[in-house]
Amino acid sequence: MIYDDNFLVRLRQRDPATCTWFVYHFTPILDVKLRYKFRDHATVEDLRHETFCRVFILVDKDRVRESAKFGSFVRGVCDHVILEYFHKKKIATEWPEGFEPLDPLPPVDEFVAGNELRELLRNDLAQLPGEEEKLIREIYFHERDRGSMARERGITITGLNVKLCRALKHLRAQVFERIHV
Repeated sequence: MIYDDNFLVRLRQRDPATCTWFVYHFTPILDVKLRYKFRDHATVEDLRHETFCRVFILVDKDRVRESAKFGSFVRGVCDHVILEYFHKKKIATEWPEGFEPLDPLPPVDEFVAGNELRELLRNDLAQLPGEEEKLIREIYFHERDRGSMARERGITITGLNVKLCRALKHLRAQVFERIHV
């Protein structure tokens, strides 16, 4: 179907054949768009109907600028309906007045346990041979690039990874030794 001014006039006059074709043609297009955003069939159906109603209202008010781009116009109306739906949902799910959400910080006991664990790990890391400790610190704490680290040491990245695996294996052994003593 070619969208032209004559098509919009027939749609405005609610020509049964034109209206039927319009709904029949755009239902699968809008369904694909809406199903991408929503899983609920009822929501998809409601938003599709809302889109059709708004298109009819806008056509009646002569708000379609270019009849040749009517398909894009309908999809744009659907996008606005989706955005309004999300906006209404957001407003409906906002916290009631006077309600304070949970504190985003971890509970104190988890915070203390985490600090103690970090301190134990630092002590175990300090007991590693110098090159192994430096390698782990550079990669995990300073987040250095492995390629530049390998070039500085005169080895390949694979060689650097082997050294890192050995260093982590030694660190793991120290941690388990301390735990099981």
